[in-house]
Amino acid sequence: MAKSRTRRRGPGWKQRFTVALSGMILVLCVASVTYSFIYRHRDGVKPRAIRVEVLNGTGEQGIAHEAKRGLFHRGIDVISVGNADRSDYIESVLIARRPGVEIERLGDLIGCENAIVQEQKGALSDATLILGQDYRSLHLDWSRE
Repeated sequence: MAKSRTRRRGPGWKQRFTVALSGMILVLCVASVTYSFIYRHRDGVKPRAIRVEVLNGTGEQGIAHEAKRGLFHRGIDVISVGNADRSDYIESVLIARRPGVEIERLGDLIGCENAIVQEQKGALSDATLILGQDYRSLHLDWSRE
């Protein structure tokens, strides 16, 4: 009986390429998760979304609900929508209801120049956005024309 001499081949280039690509993807995923964990957990405090109450001060129906959608797309949690105490606000106003809310930063994000601090004990929201006649100037991706 004759022994056949077959040379055993190593993995082909396709297999090596697939393994290398999988390794690179794994490294990128681990790096992404690590960066996200470090970024979001600075100083041991996990940030939470700012909770905002949106009030319509224009008298135009449906504006507060549209603003809710725009705020949601910007990562802001809208906990309630309603009408303001009056419907003749000329300018939109952003009001901080709790201490520590970075109201100026939120105002810059949505383009609201009128930002004030008016803390309210027992407030469910961190801030209140009262929409005025200038509501279209806010960066909330308005769909109404």
